[in-house]
Amino acid sequence: MLGAAAALLALGALVPGLAACASMDKDRIERELLALAKNAPVAAHGLERLTIEVTLEGEPHTVEAVFYRAPRPEARPEGPRPTVVLVHGTPSSLFTWTEVVFGGEGHRGLAESCDVVALDVIGHGVTRTKAPPYSFQRCADYVAGAIEALDLTDVCLVGQSYGGEFVWRAALDHPERISRVVLMDSAGYPRRDDEWLPEEVKMREWWVARWGYLFNSRERILSALQPHFQKPVSADRRDEIYLVCSNADSWRAMVDLARDENGTRSGELTQLKQPTLLVWGALDIAYKPERFAVLFERDIPDSELVLIEGSGHYPQEEQPAAVVEALERFLGLRE
Repeated sequence: MLGAAAALLALGALVPGLAACASMDKDRIERELLALAKNAPVAAHGLERLTIEVTLEGEPHTVEAVFYRAPRPEARPEGPRPTVVLVHGTPSSLFTWTEVVFGGEGHRGLAESCDVVALDVIGHGVTRTKAPPYSFQRCADYVAGAIEALDLTDVCLVGQSYGGEFVWRAALDHPERISRVVLMDSAGYPRRDDEWLPEEVKMREWWVARWGYLFNSRERILSALQPHFQKPVSADRRDEIYLVCSNADSWRAMVDLARDENGTRSGELTQLKQPTLLVWGALDIAYKPERFAVLFERDIPDSELVLIEGSGHYPQEEQPAAVVEALERFLGLRE
């Protein structure tokens, strides 16, 4: 994803001067993300912004929370409905959940049965606030702070990939608001040297990796993304990741988190008290289910594993109908 080592090293001395002009601003990224055909339901629904006070690794911050609620509060049906908060991974944004929330060809969306909040994580997507250095704990603290600021209770908290680790850390630290947990192809355990993907090795080890956005291109994004999908990646999906990787702060968040991934708190997973659903792409090459899903199932006391056939690392994008079904069953909305 970061391009050839020789090119990066040759241009390394020019990085400070290039950085300011090469980073795509978040306003443009938001416009272009909302213009993608796959995100038409989000564009029609609209995003919300809220300035909130959060404590990130012990330090107070004023940050911008970007999210959407579906259905909108004023349009919610009467009667009790589960509250579900969706947390994306890295590099990604709240737009990864579009089909899960709003439905697609031949399947309904989760918003028909649940009150859903899709949240952009600090340092990602279209969130403007900068709060480096980015770490798993800071992102987990942000997720918990956003739930508190929105005054959500009895939350089913769902996280995919790195978002999974944000979620289980938040659930450990703030169990009073989080009643159920869903981990989807989640990070959390230490990886062996041979389990890192090539682009992850570059981000973790190359000193110029923080400026990789200077070499961002649709072609490089596609080459890094396609191995995680079973069918050809669509132009919209490729462009979505290209856009979120075109901002300097978002790129830094990706690199910071890649370097922070170390399984530090994995020993605490045995203390997770919430009922937990593990949703895993059966063909995931990033966190192979036979290695990582079984560890989560072993260590989390009240957990169950659902494998999503025909899916790699992104079940919410490859098999959204199966993900909606798994979530609704977990919430007691289907038999």
